Amino acid sequence: MPQFIISADTILPISSPPLRESALFIVNGKIHDIGQLNQLKKKYPKINKIDLGEGILLPGFINAHVHLELGWIQNRIGNFNGFIAWLEQIIRAKSEDLKREEIESSIQNGIKTLIANGVTTVAEISSYGGIDKPLLKESGLRTILFSELFDRHEDLTEYLSFEKKELFEERPFPHAPYSCSPNLLKKVLSFCNRSNIPFGIHLAESQEEVKFLKGIENGFEKKIFPLIDKENFSRVKADSPYQYLRKLKFFNNTKVTAVHMVQVRPAEVEELKKRDIGVALCPRSNFFLKVGSPPIKQYYKLDRIGIGTDGLSSNMNLDFFEELRFFYHISSKVLRENTPFFTIYVATLGGARSLFLEDKIGSIEKGKDADLIFIRPKNAYSDPYMSVISSSNRELRMSLVKGKPIYSKLRFPRKFL
Repeated sequence: MPQFIISADTILPISSPPLRESALFIVNGKIHDIGQLNQLKKKYPKINKIDLGEGILLPGFINAHVHLELGWIQNRIGNFNGFIAWLEQIIRAKSEDLKREEIESSIQNGIKTLIANGVTTVAEISSYGGIDKPLLKESGLRTILFSELFDRHEDLTEYLSFEKKELFEERPFPHAPYSCSPNLLKKVLSFCNRSNIPFGIHLAESQEEVKFLKGIENGFEKKIFPLIDKENFSRVKADSPYQYLRKLKFFNNTKVTAVHMVQVRPAEVEELKKRDIGVALCPRSNFFLKVGSPPIKQYYKLDRIGIGTDGLSSNMNLDFFEELRFFYHISSKVLRENTPFFTIYVATLGGARSLFLEDKIGSIEKGKDADLIFIRPKNAYSDPYMSVISSSNRELRMSLVKGKPIYSKLRFPRKFL
């Protein structure tokens, strides 16, 4: 049974205050004990020890939403003005002949980038029939693979099956309220209720989505549906995307991860918390697509809130450290002194909770899996959370998933790990 003691100058459990001169006892990939280094040495005298020294040991980053498959599309995107114009470009690009090798290369490059940026868990949106599945399984990353569903999949909902293993889990992902009819949404909801499988959806991303659900003139009906030969579908009218899905009873006793959530009213955030809905924000993507910023001041009240880079179709890169800094800057305008901790929270425990994985990962606690990263900040602050935010991938020294290294700039004897 692999076991070792690992220590660092600073440990950030996230679920409790920072620890100094402390260590973790890892047994078979799980955190078995936490305490002062000297105490653990006495308690477990024959156990191999790894002293990381000066730096910060914390839970691995959780990229709560990304489209690794779409890396190839980045150089096909030109200038655009607004969400609909961007979506038109995406649709036209995806209609072109595309080699499988281009998709695979996008996924492989994306995986390398995520790992090099301290990500240990990824929530990937899969839309090319599972091309990404074997590559992610082999990557060492903990993976939630969301299978993207559209109306053309409606007849298949009775035959859905989703794999679930230690580090790999599949879940359904109806694309969005504007691309999925109420019939499909209800069928996915029924399936998830029967099987107790969490699921996700793009929600409340743009004002065009709000217009579509209010039943007023919008770009989806005017430009997107004709472009893809899609017939319009009848639907109830609602004042907001959240209220629309609520009318469909989408949030009744289900585990839902709602992605983007920009067009959300402050009063609705209270309902999100009450109904225990997961939220995954993609701040740089929202800025890139000019759809606005989420109500972060209200979201500070949520427990189930994570952060994702989205894909290269709507972001300049998959650098998670850059995503954190961007989130920090837009959050600091409304949260002030609470911003550093909240920024690291959404990247770790908040992300785990947004994906309903908090029983396994997201914080350093006894019984949880040892998904950990170690950073040696070049510019250290008195606030260790600020030190992490100020860091870059150059200062990442090690990443573990369930106690096994997936990235390391450090050299350890094989017997340790």
